[in-house]
Amino acid sequence: MVKNSSKLNDGMYVIGGLFLAIAGLMFASPRIPSMENDWITLPLIGLPVIGSLLLMGFSSAVPSWKKESISETIKFASLGISLIVFIITSLMMTDILYSVQWSNIKFNQYLYEIEYDWLSSIGAKWHVGLDGLSMPMVWLTAFLVPVTMITTWNEKKPWYYHPLLLLMGGCLVGVFVALDFFMYYVFWELTLVPMFFLILNWGGKERKYAAQKFFIYTFTASVLMLLGIIILYLIQDPSAANSSITGRSFDMQKMIQTAQEEVIKGNIWLGPGTQKLLFVLFMAGFLVKLPVVPFHTWLPDAHVQAPTGGSMLLAGVMLKMGAYGMFRIPISMFPHALIEFQMPLMIIGMISLFYGAWVCLGQINLKRMVAYSSVSHMGIILLGIASLQPLGFAGAIFMMFAHGLISPMLFGVAGAFKHHYHTLEIGSMRGIAKHSPWLAGNMMFSWMASLGLPLLAGFVAEVAVLIALWYEFGWWVIIPGITLAITAAYYLWSMQRTIFEGGDDTQLPKSLGDEKPKDIDISERIGLMTLAILTVVFGIFPFIFFEMMSGYSSELIKEILWDEIRNRW
Repeated sequence: MVKNSSKLNDGMYVIGGLFLAIAGLMFASPRIPSMENDWITLPLIGLPVIGSLLLMGFSSAVPSWKKESISETIKFASLGISLIVFIITSLMMTDILYSVQWSNIKFNQYLYEIEYDWLSSIGAKWHVGLDGLSMPMVWLTAFLVPVTMITTWNEKKPWYYHPLLLLMGGCLVGVFVALDFFMYYVFWELTLVPMFFLILNWGGKERKYAAQKFFIYTFTASVLMLLGIIILYLIQDPSAANSSITGRSFDMQKMIQTAQEEVIKGNIWLGPGTQKLLFVLFMAGFLVKLPVVPFHTWLPDAHVQAPTGGSMLLAGVMLKMGAYGMFRIPISMFPHALIEFQMPLMIIGMISLFYGAWVCLGQINLKRMVAYSSVSHMGIILLGIASLQPLGFAGAIFMMFAHGLISPMLFGVAGAFKHHYHTLEIGSMRGIAKHSPWLAGNMMFSWMASLGLPLLAGFVAEVAVLIALWYEFGWWVIIPGITLAITAAYYLWSMQRTIFEGGDDTQLPKSLGDEKPKDIDISERIGLMTLAILTVVFGIFPFIFFEMMSGYSSELIKEILWDEIRNRW
């Protein structure tokens, strides 16, 4: 036990050193001017990142035999910081919702935008901003971090666990707000570190294998994305950034603007061959992160072995980095290549949707079933993109958001089942409703939400994508329709076996031993019910975010894709 604790301490020191160096580089540069109008850098990124490092540093300095005594302090401090970030994000969102007409926001125009010199010698800047694509993802991240902490409040080694969740949230926000390729890639890679340690130190029996597989798959794919970034950087006009020694910059916004200007002129930015090459390099990284078939094999292992909190953030937000990246980079910059690869994307989306649902039918492990259902839902996102319709794009983005509420609820339920019944085997329990009514109720609700029940958030996204598919592909829409029926089948079958079957003659899992079955505790109830309430709210009032998503999607197609689509006809 002491040996394992020592290894964990060493790992936390490594993380702390790495992130302190990066934080110092990011936040302590003498070139940074006043931040009084910057609502993103310190409030949304600096606070959780630096706060988590300070908490982990404090925990590492405390002797092992005293760590239990500081656990509550660390937990409440982490939760407090995450709630502050959520409140700030919610205030920003409220201000945007009441003061912005999304029909007036042009494509590649950002709110709360701020820009500082960072590594000016190579043209890298600290450049952040929010639009109709990033705002929902930032708010979702800020919401999920405290909910995940509450749901998994009693996780072991909380003095490291909760700060790691906080660190994860800060890095994810960095990905969603970055408007500079250098900054974007730094945060993209940094998100791997806390998730790797969450799986490695709080995971199941095969956690080492799962952590290594997760890291190798996602890191290898991101190297392809890095190659694409380097090519984009090198093929720029050498006078793109006068302050840079190389004459080039990593400015994502300017590159998108250049691509937009070339479309208006009737030209193909960079040429058709280069566009296709860059499209493939970026999409390779994003399809693995999403993930879709056949790049999905790391996901079930990672979810099964990850702790509940790790699975909640992985499924809720981290997977969405892939879809977000598709919209932000290849779709916005390489419209000609997108048109050329429309059918392959549609086929991959169809296969992922159907395969994920079909494999779920044969699963006996609850977390593995939920993991494959995520693969299926990511197929819906890809189909929305392949539709090339404003409604399809908006539906895909809303599916990113809706799945970000529903999938953490599914994994929270699975984690609670594991915690109280010491098993994840679906068929090991009969009649859970009798012994754990709160767990059974949340389990049933989360499964209903995942299969797309009307008036819940997932239904809105599915309908939008299906309508867009009908307009673009006609009767191909039958395949997603059949798949949604399969989705209902495996959830209803699991529900019947686990929750209701048995009546008074309930069957308890052997793993429970002599223990009496217990219901979920108060922290699990609060976390799961919060997710359930928002799933209903955004199912009944989807316009809260759908309007900004629709505005972004319409502008994207009008400014970047419409001429390419018209030329195809």
